[in-house]
Parts: sequence; C-alpha cells; structure tokens
Amino acid sequence: MANAIQPNSARAPAPRAPRLGSTDIEDLAAWALRLTGITLTERKQEFLASRLGRRLAATGSADYAAYLRRLKTDPDEHARFAEALTTHTTSFFREAPQFEWLRSEGLKALTGSRGTTLELLFWSAACSSGQEGYSALMVAEQARLHDNLPARARLLGTDISSQVLRIAAQAVYDRTQIRDIPKDMRPRFLLSSRKDDGRYRIVPDLRNLASWSQANLVSGDGLGRFSADLVFLRNVLIYFDNEMREAAIENVVSRLRPGGFLLLGHTEGSHIRHRTDLRTVRPSIFQKVGT
Repeated sequence: MANAIQPNSARAPAPRAPRLGSTDIEDLAAWALRLTGITLTERKQEFLASRLGRRLAATGSADYAAYLRRLKTDPDEHARFAEALTTHTTSFFREAPQFEWLRSEGLKALTGSRGTTLELLFWSAACSSGQEGYSALMVAEQARLHDNLPARARLLGTDISSQVLRIAAQAVYDRTQIRDIPKDMRPRFLLSSRKDDGRYRIVPDLRNLASWSQANLVSGDGLGRFSADLVFLRNVLIYFDNEMREAAIENVVSRLRPGGFLLLGHTEGSHIRHRTDLRTVRPSIFQKVGT
C-alpha cells in the first residue's frame, strides 16, 4: 500500500444545533423526500437534529429557518444535505448466506447457458463504502481462478453519496472491517499497509474490475443505460415511501437482464412480490423472467 494513503478520518462530534420547530421538521422532511427519496416519519426531530447540526454550522445558519432558506437558494447545498441524511451501513460478506448462494448456485446459473467465455456485470445499487461489491467480486474471482468459472465479473457501484464513493474507490479498510472476509481469501485479495498499522487495501487486480458512480435510484439521475446480471439492492427500500419505492424498484429492475438476479435485504421481499417479472429463488433472492 502506498504511504500516501490516509486512513478514513473519524467524524468530529456534531455541534449543538438550535431547537427544531414543527414547521422546520415538516419542511426539512419534504426536502429529504425530494432530494433523496427518504421518508422521515418517526423520530424526525431527533434524526434531523443529529444529522444537520454540522450543516448549520458549516453554512453559518443561525437556525433551521435560515438553513431552509439556504437550501432554497443554493443548489450546491442539496448534495451536502443529502449526504448528511444518508445512512451508510455495510460490511464485507454481510448477509453471508447470499454470498454462499452466489458461490454455490448463482454463478453457475448466470453462466450455464451463455457460452464458454463471458463477462458478467454486478451492480451494487446503493454501494456505500464498497464492501458489498468487493465481496461479490471476491466470490467471482475465487470461482474463476479455482473452480474454472468461464466468466469474469465486473462491478458497478452507485450511491447518492460522493463521500462513500471516494472511500470505495480508495478501497482502504482497517482490521476490524476485514474480519468477515474468509481467511483463505485474504492473501489473494488484500494488501497490508507498509506501516503495519492495521490497514489493508484491495489488490489492484480487483480494484480495476470496479467502477463507481454517483446516482439517485429514485429519480434515476446518474444512472446510465446498462444491463446487469446481478444486482444488490439490500436494506435500501425500507427508507422510501410507496411511491418512491416503486420508482427505485423500476429503475433497478429495468436494468436487470432477463435471467439475472436481484438480491434484497431479508425484510424487503414483500415490496416486490406483486411484480410478475420476478420469481422468488430464495426469500431475499429473485430472478427476472422473460427474454
């Protein structure tokens, strides 16, 4: 690992924010829905105060009314507002049974009827800091190198947050973050820091298979035209109301090729059971039907 790589900096404690009034809460919730698709229902006051205190300080806003005026007049603040509200929780091999399914069944299903040599596209639709997508690439590369998988997978990671996309592209993680990577995979896919400071970086061969792009799943802004073989859309739909959820699902499923697979969080399957173009493989794994 190059010495120039710096560890992810810890966030400083949020400054104390002014009191939120009921009108401020409703106006901020409307902005959250408009810019991120996130629906704020329960505990809005606590959530908004904890997430936006830094933005008030950074913009010099004396109170939330002043900050709302800033949102209305400064388009650059929209991205920072969305960044502040977005939750990024991920880890390597999170929801491990899905990765075991990918190893034992999914890759064979994706390659079995498509010729001898091909390229697969994995899409981590709300990729956060990259661990989900890199985990999938590790599984595919392990299968290619050791199980004669006749394909190479590439990864597209998208997220509304530019900050986490930078972390994903940098691909530097500490020892606590890599603990769920299987031990037999670590020598092949990780480089340890020359400083012996407990940091690791994804190897160049794997990093070069990934690309990262800012996109909004609800509006479709930033999403290009592509066809994915495997899509991770895990633990995202729970943040949207019905209308926004349907928009996000449509934007994702329309970019999943027939025969490809959609992986959701384990509590999210009910949100797509009405769709006739998806069949259930496992409670959280769905395959797109059609030709």
